Amino acid sequence: MQKIKFIDLFAGIGGMRLAFESTGAECVYSNEWNKFSQQTYAANFKETPEGDITQVDANTIPDHDILVAGFPCQPFSSAGQRKGFEDARYLWPEMCRVITELRPAYVLGENVAGFINMGLDKTIFDLAKAGYAVLPFVFPACGVGAWHERQRTFILAADVSHAPCFRHQYEQ
Repeated sequence: MQKIKFIDLFAGIGGMRLAFESTGAECVYSNEWNKFSQQTYAANFKETPEGDITQVDANTIPDHDILVAGFPCQPFSSAGQRKGFEDARYLWPEMCRVITELRPAYVLGENVAGFINMGLDKTIFDLAKAGYAVLPFVFPACGVGAWHERQRTFILAADVSHAPCFRHQYEQ
């Protein structure tokens, strides 16, 4: 059986990678700009994630089935002053660029609960425009084994060309 391949964008120290690898999936690329997170990731996984996503040519990223991303939450969190789309740390457009250029079959994004009120509509619009069916949901992180009870927003998207059961929703 062929392993599911995924990429880990805005990887932090590798929490999403741990979850996906625990299912037998294979990480073929990682990206994280923070040098301290890169160091911890390297210690955990014996590889250093590539740096600044704005400088990455999407065509250099290996083929994959799933794009996993804990994209920066500061623009949507109360600790980050909720500047939203005006925040320089707002990197959704970069994530969307990679998605649009590479067309993974599935996307799983994770962010703070405040994202559901501040950024979700634009995210759904961008993904739908790119040909993805989108399912957003919010639940406590402890529900997936994390040590804290904070609410997290997850965005699951499926490329309708890979998932024909969704196609009818987007045909005119």
